[in-house]
Order: sequence, then C-alpha cells, then structure tokens
Amino acid sequence: MTATYVDVSAPFRIIGPDMPGEPADEREKFERLTKEHPDEYAEALQQAFLQSKLHLARTDPDMDLEDRDRMASALAEQFEQDFGVTQEARPIHVGYGFLYYQTFKRYFATGTSLGWDIICPDSPGGNVSNWLYVTAMNRAVRGLEAFVSYYGQNWSTFSVWDWARPAPNQLVVDVPLAFIGDYRRTVTSHGMPRQVISVTNTTVELSPGTWRNMVALWNHAQNRHDLIYWFDYAATLAQQTAMSTFGNWGPIVETFQPFYSGTRPLGSLGASICTRDSGGNWGPWGLLTPNQSYVHNGNVGFRVEFLDSNYNFAVRS
Repeated sequence: MTATYVDVSAPFRIIGPDMPGEPADEREKFERLTKEHPDEYAEALQQAFLQSKLHLARTDPDMDLEDRDRMASALAEQFEQDFGVTQEARPIHVGYGFLYYQTFKRYFATGTSLGWDIICPDSPGGNVSNWLYVTAMNRAVRGLEAFVSYYGQNWSTFSVWDWARPAPNQLVVDVPLAFIGDYRRTVTSHGMPRQVISVTNTTVELSPGTWRNMVALWNHAQNRHDLIYWFDYAATLAQQTAMSTFGNWGPIVETFQPFYSGTRPLGSLGASICTRDSGGNWGPWGLLTPNQSYVHNGNVGFRVEFLDSNYNFAVRS
C-alpha cells in the first residue's frame, strides 16, 4: 500500500485538549497566500539565507577545515556561485539558540520530527534594520526550515525553506504574519504573554530511497493541526544523517547585524524531538536536553530573559 501522510507522520505534541488525530490539509491555502501576497524582499531573503548558511558551513566549530571546505564547495556547486575559500573559525550567524551535537543529530533511522513554539512578536523592535530569523531544523541534512522572518520593522513573514529542492526553488512558503491569524496565539510563559506559532517539522522515509519533508501548524481557531506543506524526493539514510553542518541547529535566532539593542523577546517554547526507528516506529516526544544540544551565544547584544535547558528560551536586547 502506498504510504499516506497519516501512515508516516510523527505523532503530534498535544496542544489542544480535544485535538483531533488527523490534520487538515491546507497546502493549497498556503500556496495561494504565498502567490497572492508576494514578498518584495523574497529574492533578497533567499540571497541572505544562502549567504548565512555558507558562512555557517565555512566556520562551523564542529567541523575541521577539510569538512568546511567540502561543504562550501558543495554550496558553490549547488547554487552556481563562487563563494571563495574557507575562512578560519569565527562565530557563526547564531545570535542565540540550541545547536545539536553531531552524535545526536545523526541518531535516527527512518524519520525525525521537531515540534516547537516560535516566540514571534509582530515586529522585532529595537534597532533591527536587516534580516532576522527565528528558525530551526529537525536534524535531517536534507530537511527543511519552517521559520519566522523579519526584515526591519515593517515586514514579517512565516516561511518554509526546503533544502531538498533544487535551487532556486527552496523558498516554498512565504506568507505575511498578518494573514495567518488562526496560527498565531498568545500563551503565558515565565509570567509574561508571548505570541507564538506552533510548528511540527518532519522528515520521514516513505519507502527505501524516498523521503518526505512536511510542515504542520497548530490552528488554534479550529483546535487542530493543519498540514501546510510537503515534498517527496529521493535520498538515502546516509545523505540524511551525514556529518554535516546542515541540520545541526535546533531553535535559534539567526542574525545579520553585528549588534542588537532594544529588541522584543524572541525564542522557543517546548522544543521537542520525536524519532522514528528502522522498523518505522515513532518513539515518544521528548523535550530537547543538554545531552542532545548545547547553547550557543553569538554575543551580538542579546540578553537571556529565561532559559530552561534546552527547550525554552527567550532573548531580548
């Protein structure tokens, strides 16, 4: 039997008290919203996104010089750009957040899923005049990022970037936050109200050599999860679990300025991982721990408002 979404999806984190077991399929809606509200910054977003990932590949402290050269060359070939030679290690574009240890990043067989709540005010506040992302990956090298993107104070989107797609088609969802009110809700954490978007980001093997990337959001208005994107592609387990920079960041604030001041709280609540074994069985959800990830502080002006290691954090400047 051909596998369906219900057959292979990770069990969702329980968010609503009467949550239905099967998500609604809202992929067409998000495709339509992306087309109806074109992002004038989309091309610039893609360039900034790739340059940031290149910088990460060139300077990843968990990689030796040979591995960094290999990754930078692979990016140059993939995106048909000459990115130059590897630089010496220096802080990557992570203002603050959780990075997976390589041993944990590679510890799955037929699927991995990340569930988390993105702390995302309508605008970032402070001196943000460039890009600023609150993003994460689920450990799979050819997985995806479902994230909130800010450009200055006047442009905020929910976006999906799929690393399994060929360039230049990786930015597959890009919707202004103003048009997804059903997915933005307010929760109280550490004594303060926080606007969040609840995301489930999954990469799963459908059959030997075929994988699927998919994103679901919690729809608080309908008390259900909504499937908003999926993509099927060819890959091997070795490719998905390769020793690589890609896939190694959990929830992070990704930065593009040398210093931040006056920003509103940004971060993560309830970051949890679910793993699928070689028999196709999903295990239980588990909060991200210090044994699986470590905290990286990029020292660009953010101060920690709270940290529950390693699943909750909020930073502001």
